[in-house]
Amino acid sequence: MLPPRLDELIPADHQVRFINEVVDQMDLDQVYATYQGGGTTSYHPRMLVKVLLYGYVQRIYSARQLAKAVRENVQFMWLAAGQTPDFRTINEFRKSRLAPTLKELFSQLMHQLVELGLVDLSEYFVDGTKVEANAGRYTAVWAKNTQRYKAALDEQISELFDQIQQIADAEDVQLGSADLAELGEASPWSSEDVRRAADRINEALAPAVDDKAEDSQEDSPDQGESAKKTEPASPSMSKAGRRRLQQLLSKLAGDKLRRLQDYERQEQLLAGRKSYSKTDPDATFMRGKHTPMSSMQLRGYYNLQLGTQNQFILGYSLHSNAGDQVCLPQHLDQLDFRPQALIGDAGYGTLANYQQLHERRITAYVKYPGYDGKPSPYDPRHMDYDLTADAYICPQGRRLYYQRDRCQQRSGQQVRVRVYESPDCSGCPVSQQCLSKNQQHRKFEVNPELNLWRSTTDRRLGSSPGNKLKKRRSPEVESVFGQLKQNDGLSRLVMRGKAMAEAEVGLKAIAHNLRRLHKTLVGQTDKMLPAWG
Repeated sequence: MLPPRLDELIPADHQVRFINEVVDQMDLDQVYATYQGGGTTSYHPRMLVKVLLYGYVQRIYSARQLAKAVRENVQFMWLAAGQTPDFRTINEFRKSRLAPTLKELFSQLMHQLVELGLVDLSEYFVDGTKVEANAGRYTAVWAKNTQRYKAALDEQISELFDQIQQIADAEDVQLGSADLAELGEASPWSSEDVRRAADRINEALAPAVDDKAEDSQEDSPDQGESAKKTEPASPSMSKAGRRRLQQLLSKLAGDKLRRLQDYERQEQLLAGRKSYSKTDPDATFMRGKHTPMSSMQLRGYYNLQLGTQNQFILGYSLHSNAGDQVCLPQHLDQLDFRPQALIGDAGYGTLANYQQLHERRITAYVKYPGYDGKPSPYDPRHMDYDLTADAYICPQGRRLYYQRDRCQQRSGQQVRVRVYESPDCSGCPVSQQCLSKNQQHRKFEVNPELNLWRSTTDRRLGSSPGNKLKKRRSPEVESVFGQLKQNDGLSRLVMRGKAMAEAEVGLKAIAHNLRRLHKTLVGQTDKMLPAWG
């Protein structure tokens, strides 16, 4: 008897058939566009997409293991139609072809969930978590150290230029129209400033003719015209002066310039962050969730922002900032749809985010810091306010009057707050509860606009729809985080660099949605996969 066909060995409702059907209906034009044409025949991109997606669904992430599977595993052999791409082909396709177009494939799958009625994109449950980067633990570059070392180097460079100028003055050598030392007074030295100054010194040091040439010109009157063309640009220098200047120039244009360029490169990589890793410059050293506060050991992390509905992933993005509040606008920019309502925890409850969501016409069901805490009668929001006197009245009857306005930098924006202060708190029986350490009388700051948003939030979350959404947020997002980290190995990334790390997250997000979609559709004959298009 002939051996059975591979198709006969795979049940009709097997997961691999489902993945095959999904990818067959995907629009892969963006993937095809990454091929320039010419050369030898390539493996078909659609087949490689099937192998990669099914591999991630089966939690096989290694290119070597995938290459082995298409040679030995019946499901993979059927999916690849007997073809056997090696691990280099699979890895290169994932890196160069699939990664840049992954957001489009994710979006196509998400909109099919809408067609099936499994999500409606009206409610967006968002949260953030830290995922450890593939970065060495002892490879941190800290912004404070870079600033300190660069400032010390700037002083050393200025001292070198001072010495150069002193020698030039003593030798009566003109190094330029401006004094070299003046270049460093207005601002720190840049590598370009140092390079230009070193070139200028080098030109002044270069003799137009050597001593022997000068002697020969004196003996040969016929060369007088040529000597005029090669007349030295600067007066002659003593050998000791020239030697000393050359030593200083070598030190300046060598080690000092190289170090200055290194520090400038570090500042570019930091880009406003406090740190980065040498092995993955896009990762930032942060304190993990389970890192004790007493520990000084920080690790390289990315901040993963994830949005879900019905535990399907609707959006994802990786960030180098530790705080969720500054990541939300960038995360929303990456979405290709606008949800009607966004539900988040207190980590997003800033004035900037409330304003952003309002401008985007998204209803914010977002807590603010202290929302779940027990209200204090000494909190300004719970004190009586005298509009006429512009004063708050504490529970003990003491008045706190408006003093001045003050600007604060919060979440990348300037915020104006009003400062209120009590003229006298002496003899107050509850001063220990009300006053902070070293305070003689009560003083606090009020942000009227933020308080207005907090009042709106209280009203929204206190309503019946808001209360239901608030209770759903934790099981919606946290359960997905648990599956990605514990089951899919997303606790620590394998790929390096933000682009490839985000591709790794994207592949696992698609695999999560495919597993959940297949589980939902199995046994439900009334729900069929709609055609793409």
